[in-house]
Amino acid sequence: MLAGAGLATAATPGADPATASVQARRAPVQFGDVAVVYRLGGLDTVTSERAAQIATAAGGWATDGRTGTLHVRRVARAGNTLHAPPDGYTFPMVYAAFTPETAGWLLGFEVAAAAAEATHPAGVVLNAATAALVGAEQGDTIEVETRLGTLATLTVTAVVPEAWLGGTELVLTTPLADRLGETRSTRSIIWGFTDRARLDAAVTASGIERRADTEVARSWDPPDPDSVLNTLDIKRQLGTPWYQVTDGGNGVTMHPAWRAANLPATRELLNEQIPIRARCHLRIVADLRAALAAVAAAGLGGAIDVDNANTYGGCYTPRFARESWNLSRHSYGLALDTNTAENCAGCAPPMNCDVVRIFRRHNFAWGGNFNRPDGMHFEWVGERRDQRDYPSTYCPNVITTAAKPETGAPAEIGRRALDLGLEP
Repeated sequence: MLAGAGLATAATPGADPATASVQARRAPVQFGDVAVVYRLGGLDTVTSERAAQIATAAGGWATDGRTGTLHVRRVARAGNTLHAPPDGYTFPMVYAAFTPETAGWLLGFEVAAAAAEATHPAGVVLNAATAALVGAEQGDTIEVETRLGTLATLTVTAVVPEAWLGGTELVLTTPLADRLGETRSTRSIIWGFTDRARLDAAVTASGIERRADTEVARSWDPPDPDSVLNTLDIKRQLGTPWYQVTDGGNGVTMHPAWRAANLPATRELLNEQIPIRARCHLRIVADLRAALAAVAAAGLGGAIDVDNANTYGGCYTPRFARESWNLSRHSYGLALDTNTAENCAGCAPPMNCDVVRIFRRHNFAWGGNFNRPDGMHFEWVGERRDQRDYPSTYCPNVITTAAKPETGAPAEIGRRALDLGLEP
């Protein structure tokens, strides 16, 4: 069972510490397995209720949480700007928000105390990796544009190791999230159980995975070949994007200087035999050219609808990701769409699986196995994904005997598992 902080309390989260009779040395939470139930577009009542039922059946607890992107104007110290895009533009920080009652059990009591509303009404906990990118430390402020069309100033009350938070850059409480207009629950965390088989049986009995756009991720899942980079990793590998939120909060405009530094001026021919013309991030062009060349060499060029890709597909389209306020990977020019007419969102993807595996070999994930299948979508991830042995619904990898299967690092448990499914 998860350990408390300060007093050895009863096993139930939220139990009154006054019931404890043994004084204990303060210790960090001992994290165990977690499962994350998430639904594209946010949790609905049915999904939340079923997650709670699964937790009860598995002998654990469930709590709803929120994730999303805050659009940051600047990071400052004593009123002096430390890091900021050009005037009128923002850059992203990904947050997670939980109730004050559950944050300690999920993220550690040190983190929960630093974000506590009672002592820090606008306090946030900052990931040390993000702090390094922007030069921030405890006591600095973060100015954000809110969904409500206002500016809000947050105070960094603690900087904690990346190992604690994974790709989550900011932690805040749900009361603060409410004031920022971030009111939508996006996932339910199931924790405190000790028997994986019992959890799996409860998930199966609930039928939750048969619901549209709904998925259950477990902290012990093997590495998924079609998982994508989180926003923090994208910023580290490609730099921080500068953009304006436009059209009443529904649109995105990338800064001209960012476009000039990261994109070609116009669409470029990527391959002579498969003559797709696309405007893609400069960092991914070599891998994209190599993937298309391999597709052509395999005699599979006919599986890619070039006319469609040149008319409706491509890489760069600045916008938010579907049903979210997170930057689409197309805003970075980080993903190529092709065969859009036959790969409708949510449909079983008809893409040629040999083409899919070639793209995985050349550092791309494929959208056909996303929570809502997106078979037209190939997204750069910066590493080979063709030798990950994983039970993909569509186009599973063929593990060769000549190449050593990539197992990746063991799936992490606890805090980092809260990352699962964060990016739509």
